Amino acid sequence: MMTNISNILLIDIDGLRSDVFAAALKSERIPNIAQLLGGSKVAPGAQIPVLAPAPSITFCSQASLFTGTHPSQHGIPGNQFFDRFGTYSNGVPRHYAFDVGDTLAADDAVCVFTDGLAAKCLQKPTLYQQLVERGWQSVVAGNMYATGAKAWIKPSLVDIARFTKGGNLFGLSSEEYDGRILNDTINYLDKNGLPEVLTIHFLGLDHESHIHGPGAQMDYLINHVDPMIGELWDAISSLTAPNSMLIAIFSDHGQIEVFPDDRHSLRLAFPLERELGHLFDALGLDIHDYPGEDPNCDAVVASNGGLAFVYLQNRRKRWADLPDFQRDVLPVGKAFWEAHATGRYAEEVQGALAGVLVRNVEREGWFAPYQALTDGGKIESLEDWFSTDRDGLSESLYADPINRLNNLAGPMTGDVLLVSNYAEGFYFGAPITGIHGGLHPEDSQAVLAYGFPDVDTAIAKEMRIVIRDAIQNRCSVEGGRQPSTVDLMTGLFAVLE
Repeated sequence: MMTNISNILLIDIDGLRSDVFAAALKSERIPNIAQLLGGSKVAPGAQIPVLAPAPSITFCSQASLFTGTHPSQHGIPGNQFFDRFGTYSNGVPRHYAFDVGDTLAADDAVCVFTDGLAAKCLQKPTLYQQLVERGWQSVVAGNMYATGAKAWIKPSLVDIARFTKGGNLFGLSSEEYDGRILNDTINYLDKNGLPEVLTIHFLGLDHESHIHGPGAQMDYLINHVDPMIGELWDAISSLTAPNSMLIAIFSDHGQIEVFPDDRHSLRLAFPLERELGHLFDALGLDIHDYPGEDPNCDAVVASNGGLAFVYLQNRRKRWADLPDFQRDVLPVGKAFWEAHATGRYAEEVQGALAGVLVRNVEREGWFAPYQALTDGGKIESLEDWFSTDRDGLSESLYADPINRLNNLAGPMTGDVLLVSNYAEGFYFGAPITGIHGGLHPEDSQAVLAYGFPDVDTAIAKEMRIVIRDAIQNRCSVEGGRQPSTVDLMTGLFAVLE
């Protein structure tokens, strides 16, 4: 097999649905991307059908992409989570909201880039750290994880603010944001040459899809992302021989369309939106519902689109102590089911849930797996719960849920895990049109494609076989799970090694 790969190009298109990507390729509407993968009729094996981890949300899945590990291992189980141990904050429990979050902890979203906050929370080495051992240098543009890279090309603080919070007058459009990352990357290459590894992260498509729904993805992919990739490839081609490069084009998750109204968005938002807060009030629990309250409360909610974690303190001890399952955890889980069924405790939750999962860390430790709490108050295994035909919807609503949930549970995940009722358009977060974070195929299926420009057809075929076999073997060893974003690195190292 070819052994002269000297460069890796990683193109990260946030939120790109796999069906949109496949349709654009088939219709020959993304010629620049197709060129990198071997033409509009991409050879079999270049694309690997993959799922995001649970939750299917950016910071969690990006961590899996660039560490090659599951959320239970890399320690970032969502855009929002609660570190009950104060692992990174001198022992003081801390709520993280890399996406600003319902309590408007805006500092976290800013510090992701200004201080590398998300990267500091990783518990596993990145791809770039691992490649340093080979003597390879990396440059990362636009992504939140760059530990081990020689250079980190970040959006400016002003651009972040304008892109995420600016209105029509002061805002920065998706194509402007992506274009600035692209221009900064090309300027870097012009001055410094091509590193062994270059990662570029296009965030605009996900942003457009959140605002306008997944139907906006095709237009943005065709008219903005593909031309930008063509511009980037022109710059790279002048610096190296294309046949020495391994390329991966991928996304971190998909998106699903929901109702952008107050009825379907479940929040615990400072200072007024307290749809979820009413339940904790009724139970006599002090819920974390304003910035900085983190350690001085009984419960914390971390909203991640289709899923939400509920963390519960041992009422007689400290956050770092194991909660009592019967006293602290089970009553809250049952209350959520009752709120869903009847509106008791919180009328806004009525009809909003598809599942309530609980775990007994008191008995099994901080890696205790989730089990399903039924609406009748019984506890079932995930295998039994997901195998039940609930109005014929079970199979169509969930993608490899058991493996993904088992690979999620760890010290940073909640004691209760709420599953929103996607079938009726419910989700956790502010009103929005496109959402992700759940277990549904539409927001879980992601893109993973490998390309070998200008490489002999037979050699390219052999490399695709090596990638496919390596990923299949890993999935088999790990409980027969479906391929995941965690396997990006599996494919890369299979070729390199």
